[in-house]
Amino acid sequence: MIHYSENITPDSFSGALFAVEGIKDACTVLNGPTGCKFYHSAIADSQFLRTPTFNPLEYTEGFYFGQSRIPSTYLDGEDYVFGGGEKIAKILRAAVRKNPGLVAVINSPGAALIGDDLDRFLAEEVGNIPAFALENTGFSGSFGSGYQKAIICALDAARRQGPSPCAESISGSNTVTGGRAANGGGKQKAVNILGLCIYQKHYAQNLAVLKRLLEASGIALAAAPGAGDDAASLAGIGGAALNVALYPEYSLEIAEKLKAEYGTPYFVPEEGPPIGFDAAEAFIRRICRELGGDGRAALEEIERARARAYLYLSRFSSLLGLPRGTLFSVKAEASVAYAITKWLCAYLGMIPASISVLPGGDAFFTRKLGAFLAEIRCGEALEAPIIETPAHILLADGNTIAELKLYGQRFCGIEIALPSLGYIDITGKTLFGGDGALFLLEQILNGLRYVVI
Repeated sequence: MIHYSENITPDSFSGALFAVEGIKDACTVLNGPTGCKFYHSAIADSQFLRTPTFNPLEYTEGFYFGQSRIPSTYLDGEDYVFGGGEKIAKILRAAVRKNPGLVAVINSPGAALIGDDLDRFLAEEVGNIPAFALENTGFSGSFGSGYQKAIICALDAARRQGPSPCAESISGSNTVTGGRAANGGGKQKAVNILGLCIYQKHYAQNLAVLKRLLEASGIALAAAPGAGDDAASLAGIGGAALNVALYPEYSLEIAEKLKAEYGTPYFVPEEGPPIGFDAAEAFIRRICRELGGDGRAALEEIERARARAYLYLSRFSSLLGLPRGTLFSVKAEASVAYAITKWLCAYLGMIPASISVLPGGDAFFTRKLGAFLAEIRCGEALEAPIIETPAHILLADGNTIAELKLYGQRFCGIEIALPSLGYIDITGKTLFGGDGALFLLEQILNGLRYVVI
């Protein structure tokens, strides 16, 4: 059965735009039609607030169209025939006047066919500001491929500024003396978190939780490219002793590049992103083992959250035994789907109805997810279409939740990814660590009250 309302998965073009927009002081110039601009600009501004106020009248100039992000060359028919060089030059002059720390020109798929010499315009108009052009983000490629391509280009461009003073003083004189990453002599006892993106739900608070847990373990967070760092901090990314490919779908190529250029080792968390108590504990233990950190305080924080969860679970399940035995579905990247599925099954005793892995999923976690589902005799969940499979709880993006509501299913939807249903998150929420586990548990228990009870 064909479902024409099914959500369109963002591709490599969107991945590249959101990668650069996740750099605090970068200006992303979109070389393409106006229609390619509005969604990306709106989402970037709602996810990552760069300024405390916004006045549309400040962006009435050409290229911005009342939005503060992602100015566009608004290519038309003549530009596709004769080239858009004049517009590119003008838009770069407008971008430079706002004093960015990095400028990126990204072609839309159609503009990639024109053949304008973007590097020449950057050399003529941008001057000494780090800059790069992305001629082709990859036609119909995955979000992760475009994201990584843009981050790698940004890292190369940012190095023109030299090592960041902030990066050099991440942990003062605290250099690595223990753990398996200690052979990178002279590097700080710090990690780079790779794969976080402003297009991810609750990315900022997820990063804040990781930073708190790491600091409690005596380990600094050096950089998180694409998740709010500025261009200068990216220039010093090689100073950390360890890289963590948090979401392998969005970070393995970046990790390999940093390993080749700086000799920095990396690892992919075995249990996926730190979603759920067990995965969060495994995450801290692995980093502490690699860098010789003391994770006792971080692990105690997670254990306190586990104890709080028990208080509410024991009372909620005392009558009907819920949430044990309730059905859930997940739509996410392979690494996220594995972490959530294992936690809900092993900790809450819930049963997977449909597990939908997004295109471009990591092969390792795809296999691991399949093996886990087979082990608990729920292998058919990978084949079950999420739209046609009833469940009590659905963890997915807002569009998928809306679609299932449209088909009349009765369930509780929990947003774990974008596109969003439009809910404005004012207070910080997270999916990571003990706090994230409590947040998801809160959503599940309250949802079951209206779906099952």
